[in-house]
Amino acid sequence: MILIASRLSRALLGLMLVLAAGLARADFNDGVLALMTGDYDKALKTLVPLAETSNHAYAQYFLGRMYSEGRGVEKNAAEGAKWYRKAAEKGVQDAQFRLGGLYERGEGVPQDMEYAYAWYSVSAHIGNVKADAAMQAAAAKLAPPEMQSATLLSTDLIQKYGTVPESTSQALGAAAAPKSSD
Repeated sequence: MILIASRLSRALLGLMLVLAAGLARADFNDGVLALMTGDYDKALKTLVPLAETSNHAYAQYFLGRMYSEGRGVEKNAAEGAKWYRKAAEKGVQDAQFRLGGLYERGEGVPQDMEYAYAWYSVSAHIGNVKADAAMQAAAAKLAPPEMQSATLLSTDLIQKYGTVPESTSQALGAAAAPKSSD
């Protein structure tokens, strides 16, 4: 019960930040509100077009959460990974963190500690403290040759996705970006 209340509090705080940002489109706000209040049909009808046609990073992130968690849709880790990857490539640090977790556990993607380490490192590079700890834990599971490969992959991903493009930060406003909640 406490866990549910804690998650609800974080969700409501996140929603309030989204609404306060003022930079997000009204339909995106409607989609997030629908998601947070359990109106999943409305959330999907709102977020899918934004994610697909407008390439909206945070709509993609929230679709990743919906599919990964089975919220209003049948749980589908591969579909969740697809949407997380799209958002991760646009600099959404929690999507990067969650994608690393999917690689670590082999959910929706092949289990691959090198990719887990690399995605955690991108998220940590942008400032996710939990990703830094996860990156260190992943590193401890890698043999030296694997660590060398993971470091090269990490460097490549950081160069490609280790900044938050202005278009992504404007999608919500810098203060409203979802934080890791795992």
